[in-house]
Amino acid sequence: MTRRVLIKTLPLHTNYGGILQAYALQRVIRELGFDVVTDTTVTMPWRRRMRWRYFAVRRALRMLLPLRVDWSWRARHQVMAAQARFAARHLRRVRRVERASTPRAGAELARRFDTFLVGSDQVWRAYYADVPEYLFGMLPATPGGPRRVSYAASFGVEDVGEYRGTTLERARELIRRFDAVSVRERSGVRICRDAFGIDAEQHVDPTMLLDADAYRALAKGADAAEPEGSALLVFRLDEHDALDGVEAAVADRLGLEPRSLLPSPPPPTYREYAADPTRYDLPTVEAWLAGFAAAGFVVTDSFHGCVFAILFNRPFLAVANARRGRARFESLLELFDLGHHLVDPGAGAVDERVFAPDWAAVNRILDAERARAREYLARVL
Repeated sequence: MTRRVLIKTLPLHTNYGGILQAYALQRVIRELGFDVVTDTTVTMPWRRRMRWRYFAVRRALRMLLPLRVDWSWRARHQVMAAQARFAARHLRRVRRVERASTPRAGAELARRFDTFLVGSDQVWRAYYADVPEYLFGMLPATPGGPRRVSYAASFGVEDVGEYRGTTLERARELIRRFDAVSVRERSGVRICRDAFGIDAEQHVDPTMLLDADAYRALAKGADAAEPEGSALLVFRLDEHDALDGVEAAVADRLGLEPRSLLPSPPPPTYREYAADPTRYDLPTVEAWLAGFAAAGFVVTDSFHGCVFAILFNRPFLAVANARRGRARFESLLELFDLGHHLVDPGAGAVDERVFAPDWAAVNRILDAERARAREYLARVL
């Protein structure tokens, strides 16, 4: 009988990296022979769940209206529609966790699956998540129940200083019920040892479980804006002067035209949007991948921007983004001996090594880490 696996991860929203890590992890676990689904919901008391369903009906009705009638509310949904279509097409999702708000419901959830897996990205960072939720606090503590494991779970930062009140004690209690713990950063291994008293393994982000050819197959058919290698691809999550300075320096050094991967924010009126929708609509996930695959150089403040530059063997520079979790960047780049690709805001000259990385050495490390991670998943599931 095929073992049933539920993956618990953060809500996907408009996060390309979040969508692709969920896609990659589910795909690999399915390839290993498991019946796997992904749940991005959170537990809700029944009153809140009923209220959510009421507003879900209202949302559905509003989505039937013409865009121009309800533009202020519909704008965000419209520009991210392509990402939602990718998730609907490529991810098998369920809404089980949101109903597990009572001990009885938690016990029922536990009976439905053989293994509960949490990962990846910053699922154990209190700034983004209710940590006990992502340690399966809704499941009963009875022995002999389903397995609890993690894969490349991230704290995002160097410590658990964001944990407040009883969160740390509750997290310590819950994580010790796990059958296997895998974290994404080297700092996560230390946190597990020092804060929770457990041993953890370090593994690469789920997106790295697939090779570049798998992503090229997804991107096939997406229209590339420029011939391969002709553009300086800029993927920025936040506005800051440091990234502008790095972008200008690299553009001048390589003679490449900068191209932002993200469009302008939605305009205040539907009339402005209708005049040129392509200026505002977020690129499809396939087009996003195609942009990285074709880039001549990448400048980014995104963790997954770094990941896909590495996967596609594109030279890159990353501007340290402390608010979003600097430890993630440091651990990733140190693993591949690419620490010189990370620059601090206000840094001076760019290290010349970033323009000609030793991709053969990087790929050897990546192949070994990918094989080790797949072996871990096959073993713990």
